[in-house]
Amino acid sequence: MNLDIHAGVVTVVLLLLLAAVLTFIRGYRHYREAHSMLFYNKRKVKQKSALSVIILGISILLIAFLLATFAEPAIYTVYVPSPTATLTPTVTLTPTVTLTPTVTPVPTATPVPLYTATPFLSVIISSQFISQTTPDPEAVFSPLVFARNIDSALQPVEASDVFTPPLDVIYATFSYDRMTRNAQWTALWFREGELICIESIPWNGASGGYGYTECRLSEDQWQPGNYSVQIFVGETWKQTGTFQVSGGSDIEVSEE
Repeated sequence: MNLDIHAGVVTVVLLLLLAAVLTFIRGYRHYREAHSMLFYNKRKVKQKSALSVIILGISILLIAFLLATFAEPAIYTVYVPSPTATLTPTVTLTPTVTLTPTVTPVPTATPVPLYTATPFLSVIISSQFISQTTPDPEAVFSPLVFARNIDSALQPVEASDVFTPPLDVIYATFSYDRMTRNAQWTALWFREGELICIESIPWNGASGGYGYTECRLSEDQWQPGNYSVQIFVGETWKQTGTFQVSGGSDIEVSEE
């Protein structure tokens, strides 16, 4: 939704600017024509007409400025983004491999929360911020949803919280609101408490909508274990999500 609303506001503002330019050109022509008239009364009427057209152009410029400044935040107060992303149903695979009867499958480990206290941003990371824009303290992020892929609407494809190698990238998707353009935001990716990926840049999206962060590693770097992602706006923690990378399957296939 944020792309459509943002593009719509930009389009209306550009059209108003074009209309203002054309209005000023028309007012200037009327003013030139007034100077070329010999009769005083006609010249005054033409000058008043030119002044009215110029005032109209100034009014259009003012409307364009108000729309560019206040239209998008006002729209998002009515159309608030959904706090959670819609998950794509997972496809159930049909078993095709016959397992050896004597092998007992290893129970899948239950995800264990890695953090109990409120996360904080390291001074080493915050000292490298390049943005000087103060973020909105009311900025919010929905719970993170993880997937191997995302679609064109930034929605997760086959979302899950347990992934089996091989892997090359994992996406963490979310919805957000009250974000300030150019304010610094940071996404930290951890494996068993060790930092493996970091994204820290000025915010270049809209004030509300859908977004994502990603972590790309070589296949051998996606080791089995518990992973977590922390989202910060400025130096303030906003959201944490967790997922697992399993150790794969060691079950043997029977030969007949």
